[in-house]
Amino acid sequence: MKSMAFIALLALSVFLLTACGEETVATVTTETTAATEASSAETTETTAATEAYEVIMEIASSDGPMKAPYGIAINSMEQVYVSDAGNNRVLIFDTSGNLLGKWDAQGSGEGAFNTLGFGGLAIDASDHVFVVDNANHRIQKFDKEGQFITQWGTEGTENGQFVRAIGIAVDLEGNVYVTDDGNPYVQKFDNDGNFLMRFGGPGAGNGLFRHATGIAVNQEGHIFVADYETKLVQKFDAAGTFITSWKLGEDVGISGTPEGIAVGADQNLYITDYDYGRIQVFTQDGEFLWAIGDKSVSTNPFKRPTAIAFDADGQLYVVNQSNGKVSVIIPPEK
Repeated sequence: MKSMAFIALLALSVFLLTACGEETVATVTTETTAATEASSAETTETTAATEAYEVIMEIASSDGPMKAPYGIAINSMEQVYVSDAGNNRVLIFDTSGNLLGKWDAQGSGEGAFNTLGFGGLAIDASDHVFVVDNANHRIQKFDKEGQFITQWGTEGTENGQFVRAIGIAVDLEGNVYVTDDGNPYVQKFDNDGNFLMRFGGPGAGNGLFRHATGIAVNQEGHIFVADYETKLVQKFDAAGTFITSWKLGEDVGISGTPEGIAVGADQNLYITDYDYGRIQVFTQDGEFLWAIGDKSVSTNPFKRPTAIAFDADGQLYVVNQSNGKVSVIIPPEK
C-alpha cells in the first residue's frame, strides 16, 4: 500500500488528559456544498455521480498540526479519538472540535507508542479504547479514563502476532478484529486479547488478501475488509467464510481504492476511496447506492481519506490524511 517512505512523504506509560477546553482550528460553514464543487468557485453544484452534503466543520489540532492522521473512533460520551500517526499520539476532541486531551507518551512501555503508522482505533460498548501500536507490533487497551489495561501481540506471523497491523474493529460482543498488511490475515481476539481465530491468506482470490486495511463488523456479525492493493471490499460471515466482494469507482468509470469502512445507522456501508478522495455508499451486499465526490481528484472534498466514523447524531467524521484534518459532514438524507 504505502511504504514507510510514502508515509514520510505525506506529512498513546502514563496518559494524562491535558489542555481541557482548548479549541481547535475549526472552519464552520452552514452552506450546502457538493463534492464536485469547483476549487475556484464559491457556488455549489451537484452532478449525477455525487450527492449534496452539509459541511459542519473541519477539526484541526491546536496542539501542533496533525501529521498523517489515520484512525478515528467515537465513544458513548461523544468524545472523538483520532490517531495522529505521524506524531505518535492519540488526540481526543469533543464533537465541537475542542481538544480535550492527548495521549502522547512514546516508546515501548505500557501506554506508550512507537510509530503508529497507519494504525487504527476502535471503541467497544464499555468505552474501552483499542489502539494499533504499529511499530511495537501490538494492540493496547485502555479504559474510558485513559488508563492502560492490557496489551497483546509481538512481531511475527504466528497466531496472535503482527507484522504491520493496520485496521481494527470491535463487534457487538466486544471481540476485536485486526488486519495486517504484512501478514495477510484478519485475526480475531476476545476483549482481553486472547486469540480466537484467523482467516484469509496471501493472494488475490476470494477470501484472500494482499494489503488488507480498513475493517468493520455489522450488527449481524458480518465482517467487511478493504484491500488497498486488490481494490476489493470483501464480505465474510462471522466464521470468516467468504461471501462476496466488490470494487469502488464503477459508478464513474474508475478503479477506486477502498480504505476506511463504517456501518451507518441505516446498516449501509460507507467506504472511503483513498486515492480519489470520495466516499461511496453500498448495501451490505455491495449494491452501490450513492456517492460524495466523482472522478475528479482535484475537486473532490476529501484528501487521502482513511478512517471514517459516525456520531450519535448521524454526523460523519472523515480523516483526511494528507491535510491533517477531520471533515465533519451531514450526509444527504436518503
